[in-house]
Amino acid sequence: MYSGDQQELPVMKITGKTLSECKEKLYEKFGRNYTIRDRRTKLKGGFLGFGQKEVVEVSYTVHDGSEQATAQRNEMREDERAAFKKNQEELLKAAAATAQMSAISSKIAELKTDLSKQLQEIAAASGEKHPTIKKIEELLAENEFTFSFINEMTEKIKHTFSLDALDDFKAVERKVVDWIGNAIAIAPERTPRPPHVVVIVGPTGVGKTTTLVKLAAKKVVDAKNEKYKIPDFSFVTVDSMRVGAYEQISRYGDIIGTEVQKAETVEDLKKIYDEAKSSVDAMFIDTSGFSPNDAKHIGEMKALLEVRGMHPDVYLSVAASTKSRDLENIIQNYEPFGYSSVIVTKCDESHSYGNIISALHEKNKKISYITDGQTVMKDIHRASVVQFLINLSGFDIDRVHIENEFGEQ
Repeated sequence: MYSGDQQELPVMKITGKTLSECKEKLYEKFGRNYTIRDRRTKLKGGFLGFGQKEVVEVSYTVHDGSEQATAQRNEMREDERAAFKKNQEELLKAAAATAQMSAISSKIAELKTDLSKQLQEIAAASGEKHPTIKKIEELLAENEFTFSFINEMTEKIKHTFSLDALDDFKAVERKVVDWIGNAIAIAPERTPRPPHVVVIVGPTGVGKTTTLVKLAAKKVVDAKNEKYKIPDFSFVTVDSMRVGAYEQISRYGDIIGTEVQKAETVEDLKKIYDEAKSSVDAMFIDTSGFSPNDAKHIGEMKALLEVRGMHPDVYLSVAASTKSRDLENIIQNYEPFGYSSVIVTKCDESHSYGNIISALHEKNKKISYITDGQTVMKDIHRASVVQFLINLSGFDIDRVHIENEFGEQ
């Protein structure tokens, strides 16, 4: 074997499936006039990393300076240059194709955006709405939903349904009924520790006293139906504004069989509470009714109810027929009482509930009870999404569907 200074000889490479195959190739070309300098396994072939195969690459030097060896070295260098050029061309072609596809995708997206803008501009210019949207808006207005609630539903329709899907009015109507149902928040039923202090606040004329007595009567009826002990409770009135307020609640107290006490100051109320808290299961406090704009008297009433340790369960009472704008004002101005939920009264006197649903949804308030008559012992019920939905006017209600969706709430 050659023993000269091998570091000055050019190092060349050859590949084969195995080391043995590489040695056979070298022997055929150079006999024994070569030295293997290095060997390694590498991946070869394929395109962009796919379909590659494992081969053995051998680095070697040739010992003699024969023309055959020189020619062989030149030939191998030429092969390497050709392979490099081929790979370079393939990579350039792939890059060009990728750039072209990206340009096409960008152009398509641009055209879609332009088309969408043009359609929106045409619709805005013409002022025309899809007939399904117009009909849904008319139904919502018929049910006295607020403009902002109707607009919210319209925007949901536009974002949910394509132009073709809007032609299916029944599908859109069903989805809108579901959205209305989802907008109605029902307060969970509470089981507080005794004494459960119940306070109802609200404007004049919404039936606070009657509703308070109905809540007490409901406790009696529930106890009888469930066959457990009828709770002990008492009535307290702090209503010093309305003539005959004490006499009215006293009559109800006589019917139910409980005493009625009167408190004019926070000290009076504290004394009554301290004396009764260990002997009653519940205490029902009747309050004065004021205009929602009467901040002075509302503040005084709030201060009167601030008995240390009493922690009352406060409800806001509103009449079902109240206009949505007035409802928003009432909800806002009675916020200082920290009421837990809303009782909707006089539902038998109203045929539409869109005003109630809209106002409570927009103010993020829950409904606990509704009242729908003057019979003290039965005309109060836990609020129900299903009950509100089946009373929507003009909508084709799928009762089975809404029972499945909202019946457990």
